[in-house]
Amino acid sequence: MFGKPHRFEVNYIYQNDPRAEIVEAETERLSQADAARHLIQLHNADAENSLIMPNADADEAQLREQAEVLGITDIRVTRLIHEHEPGHYQQP
Repeated sequence: MFGKPHRFEVNYIYQNDPRAEIVEAETERLSQADAARHLIQLHNADAENSLIMPNADADEAQLREQAEVLGITDIRVTRLIHEHEPGHYQQP
């Protein structure tokens, strides 16, 4: 399991529309700020104005504020439990 990414479900509101995304990360924890950065990039990656994208050194408060300006609110992160491989739990 070394090197296997961890999966997280990110629930959020985007422009008054409830949404969910599955995010994979190398770390065991995905903060709301990291999730906000991902969602900003997801919804605005093709934006012509690079000012929409947060700075690489933006702190958690700045990321959440930028997300709210773009209509991304109520971010909730839940780590998903790894599912068993088929057959591993079954006796012959």
